[in-house]
Amino acid sequence: MSQKEIHNYDIRIATNGDWYHEGSKINRIELVKLFASVLHKKDDNKYWLITPKEEGTIEVDDAPFVITKFDHSGSNNSAKCWFTTNLGEEILLSKINPLRVEIDNQNNPRPYIYVFRGMEALILRSVYYEVVNFAVKDQSGEYGIWSDGSFFRIGYSD
Repeated sequence: MSQKEIHNYDIRIATNGDWYHEGSKINRIELVKLFASVLHKKDDNKYWLITPKEEGTIEVDDAPFVITKFDHSGSNNSAKCWFTTNLGEEILLSKINPLRVEIDNQNNPRPYIYVFRGMEALILRSVYYEVVNFAVKDQSGEYGIWSDGSFFRIGYSD
């Protein structure tokens, strides 16, 4: 069995979810989806395109995916929250796909949801504001949203 070829591909994913090859934007969504289908984040915190014959690293400015849509049904612990990525993947906010919120150096929230294979999606600010509309206060006084039987803190305060 031969060893895989290792490359450093000149591919970059911008913060807004756009993909670039050798500095030029990849406009064909089908090609982006193909690359995304073999994208992984390894334990070294690098992003890799992995196929049966070869693999290589790519650059990711923030998160490889962006959340562009939010849907909510139900209430309290029976609620379901669905997030849609820039590539059309729908993700149920759950223990398997949790939400986390970082605070950046300008004291702004940077919310992410786990997608798959070690990767997350950045939730666009406009979408995050929709999420905040469904925030409730838990017993400890923290704000968050319920989805799939779990409570997820969103870092929202009065």
